[in-house]
Amino acid sequence: MAEKLNELLADKATLLVRENFTGVRAEWWWERRMGGGIEVCQELDPQQMARDLAKKSGRQASEARRAIEDELGLEDDEPVVLTFEIAGDVTVAEAARMLSERSSTPEGLAAGLYPEVEDAIKR
Repeated sequence: MAEKLNELLADKATLLVRENFTGVRAEWWWERRMGGGIEVCQELDPQQMARDLAKKSGRQASEARRAIEDELGLEDDEPVVLTFEIAGDVTVAEAARMLSERSSTPEGLAAGLYPEVEDAIKR
């Protein structure tokens, strides 16, 4: 029978996350959930996002900033926290796959937001 996430002790859970949530350039951390699952938290810095998108699109950072505000509803440049939760009844192998998928780009949990804002810049 496959080991479940809620069966992992702290050291094994830490190892699972560190080995599988890799390559993300933003600050991130993880927390154990009451039901035995885990939650991965990642900071999204709108200023950094604006610089990244301006460089990629060849537009001004101010244009990227307006697109971030319009598309994401962020009214200031304060970082926000994005989260991703994995339930405790998920197998360790499934959790590893989910963590790897969500950290396959430097943007991590924000990967889906970048194209959305990039499209808005082009409009």
